[in-house]
Amino acid sequence: KKIIGVNVLFTCLLCAYIIFGAYVFIYLESSYEQIFREQLISTKINCVNLLLEKYRTNNADKNLAHSIVNECVIDKLKSQKWTFLTTALYSFGIITTLGYGKIEPLTTSGKVFAVIYGFIGIPVTVILFTNFGRWIQTFLQYVEMKIHKKNEISSLSATTLILIVVIYLIIGGAIFSYLCGNFDFLSGIYWVFLCFTAIEYGQLIPKNHFYLPIALGYICIGLAISTIALDIGSAYVRKLHFIGQKLRDIANVKIWFGSKHLKVRELVNAVGQNIGIEPSLMHNIDLDSLISVAIKVKEGKLSKVPQSQCICDGIWPPELVPLFIKDGAFPIFVDSEKESPKLRMRYSVEGLPTSLGLNFVFRNRAALYEGKDKQRTDFSKVIPICPHNFHQNLEAVFSDRISPFSYHISE
Repeated sequence: KKIIGVNVLFTCLLCAYIIFGAYVFIYLESSYEQIFREQLISTKINCVNLLLEKYRTNNADKNLAHSIVNECVIDKLKSQKWTFLTTALYSFGIITTLGYGKIEPLTTSGKVFAVIYGFIGIPVTVILFTNFGRWIQTFLQYVEMKIHKKNEISSLSATTLILIVVIYLIIGGAIFSYLCGNFDFLSGIYWVFLCFTAIEYGQLIPKNHFYLPIALGYICIGLAISTIALDIGSAYVRKLHFIGQKLRDIANVKIWFGSKHLKVRELVNAVGQNIGIEPSLMHNIDLDSLISVAIKVKEGKLSKVPQSQCICDGIWPPELVPLFIKDGAFPIFVDSEKESPKLRMRYSVEGLPTSLGLNFVFRNRAALYEGKDKQRTDFSKVIPICPHNFHQNLEAVFSDRISPFSYHISE
């Protein structure tokens, strides 16, 4: 309801803006139009009188000439151009960039106001019609998903868009050839195409003003469809622009979620924090390479994303991490309640002084494991321990906590 209310409010404001522009143009142009029309009538009458005097026609011919001038010239000049309807259509033509070629301001103040009016109104109109186009695009995507029986909504294809535009032009040609009555079906398609491509729309205004809302509604739908075409076209422009270029600075790319956005790095850090990984460790991930590999997986060029990071349960020396990856599993603790089908615990540690015993090691969750090669880990070879402070060093190395450890495998 809130979304509908906001869109209705913007539409009402746009209509009010068009009405405001219409009255301002009438105020600025109507007085000058009256003076200009009187001067033009006087000029044409003087021109006719000069012709009659030059050829020395009789009174009957003069009366006939004046009658023709009054009927065909003067009466047409007396009709006002800057009426509310024509100025509203002219205002609509400015903010939609369609143009209404039947009238144009002649005064300096009218021309300046037209520039300011368009400078303010065009961006707002573009935003409104783009939003309307997004609604149409979402509806068409939903229809396409139902027709093809897909589980998720995909982007609108170029083929579907071309089909929609063709249908739009055919319907418009049929409608306006009937409403306007001064051109045939093919000419109607021509004028509709000019309107759709934002060239000119004056010929699509029906003489019967009762049909005017139908014409303007049809034009607005066409403008919304044109924004969809620009949106789809921009995707092809991106593909063309990045052909042969390496992906760079992926971490700072913005991802939009509705009206909000996050950078890729911010999203990755949030995911890491959600599962208990510090941002400093997530920062070590090469997002440029990761995204490139993920795209290849999606395109079917790779079966899966190769593992380049390792997060270990417990505190492990870096020298042991390659063994974990080679064995395909991590060590288990001697007091762990979970059983592993690949590993079995061994209650012995080689190289440690036997006089110290193993109870201290077990209480601090020292990890012992035997991999596929059945070689026991010798902690005395990877952890230098001095006899006089053995307890402090062992306590520092094997504290009773879980800590993630990131290890990068170079290719």
